[in-house]
Amino acid sequence: MNIEITSDTSKMVEFAKEIVSEKQDYYTPAVLDSIKKEIMEKTTLKLPEEIENEMYKTIYFYWAYGCTTSEYYFLGLADKTYDEIKEFVLTREKVIYRNHLNRIEDAHIFNNKWETYCTFKEYFGRDVIKIGTDDDYPAFCAFVKKHPTFVVKPSDMGGGRGVHKVVTRPEINEQELKVLFTELLAEINKNQKQYMRGVENTLILEELIIQAPELDAFHHESVNPVRVTTVRVGDKVHIYHPWFKIGRGGAFLTSAVFGTLDAGIDPETGIVTTPGYSENYECLETHPDTGLKFRGFQIPQWDDLIRIVTELAMKLDTVHYVGWDMVLSEHGWVLMEGNFSGDFMWQLVEKKGSKKEFEDLIDWKLTKQFWWEE
Repeated sequence: MNIEITSDTSKMVEFAKEIVSEKQDYYTPAVLDSIKKEIMEKTTLKLPEEIENEMYKTIYFYWAYGCTTSEYYFLGLADKTYDEIKEFVLTREKVIYRNHLNRIEDAHIFNNKWETYCTFKEYFGRDVIKIGTDDDYPAFCAFVKKHPTFVVKPSDMGGGRGVHKVVTRPEINEQELKVLFTELLAEINKNQKQYMRGVENTLILEELIIQAPELDAFHHESVNPVRVTTVRVGDKVHIYHPWFKIGRGGAFLTSAVFGTLDAGIDPETGIVTTPGYSENYECLETHPDTGLKFRGFQIPQWDDLIRIVTELAMKLDTVHYVGWDMVLSEHGWVLMEGNFSGDFMWQLVEKKGSKKEFEDLIDWKLTKQFWWEE
């Protein structure tokens, strides 16, 4: 691949055009259009030529530094020098670190939600079932009658794809149950076609987590988790740059798509130390819907949370880097999900890269100029 480090935009565009020409099987018209769409959402560019040049610039940054289009914008990489950019752990580099720390053959434990539940069941604190065929109908009926409101998740899709809440009547009848069951099974193929992901023809149904009032107060409509990244080095578990994920605008999911706000947490005290940041360049001292202040908020039962994630991190000897989404329920901390490829979003809220710190912690570093050479 012909690419060099440059700050000259015209050269970036030239390099990127060559890469797109070489990799036409990947850079299909649909992929290029999706990049342009994200650019139009993230910028004020209007002219087609400007948008196209910006697209090539983001493609250059992907191959030169390993960042996604989203990272390119929310980390402000276009305004940073080469040395400043290299201080950050970007997506493609993160994958390399992950593959060093985790045995890739064990990814299925986290990428398949049913396997996650079976592996860490004692930490879920809620009922969970799997449905995929008509044989699952009796279990489905029993589950819905016990939990009229529940959450539906595709078994092997991430990023919130296909996740939604279902609200039924406590007195739901047999006919309504059959209709709902049929509709849910139909979602499996629909999700696979819409998101072009997933091979597991099942859905996970989870009892709705009722979160503690302290976290519920920030945004009632969503479950607002704390992301705790654990890095295991030998028998020592390090709690690494946790952050608070808060929904907004009545959305059920905490997702960048809905403008979720992230705020950094002091790992020693559990006190929120930053404003809330979104991936759309927002920096907010208070929640836009409820007015609650982020900085200075004490996450309740912090010591219990650290104890639990430390236990979780020690469960698998072949997986040393995990991002745990934990929710404080009415009955204590519960596991929402574990992420085999947890993000480095603390770099957004702390406004600085953590590559050297991370490499020093794991005592291993990248040695090549470009991520695709590793």
